[in-house]
Amino acid sequence: MPSTALASDADIKAALAGKTITSGKSVIKIRKNGRMTGKVGKNGDVKIEGAWAIRDGKWCRTIKEPQSFSGTECQTLSFGDGTVSFTGSRGT
Repeated sequence: MPSTALASDADIKAALAGKTITSGKSVIKIRKNGRMTGKVGKNGDVKIEGAWAIRDGKWCRTIKEPQSFSGTECQTLSFGDGTVSFTGSRGT
């Protein structure tokens, strides 16, 4: 997938805000106000809540619920062909 560089954190935020992230049965809504909500897990049945921000060109998300997923992680982003890929500290 060709990568598209965005000029600033504000550009990246504008590109993601209001969008929905999907992966398998997981669906997360990325709200313009910095919140994120959705359903994740193998069956897409685990409710998730948290916040997101762009810091130094990375997607930083803080999950509040469920407790088993809680915490903050900043992930590298790659944009291309109308998609975005997130790469976390474990390479996924």
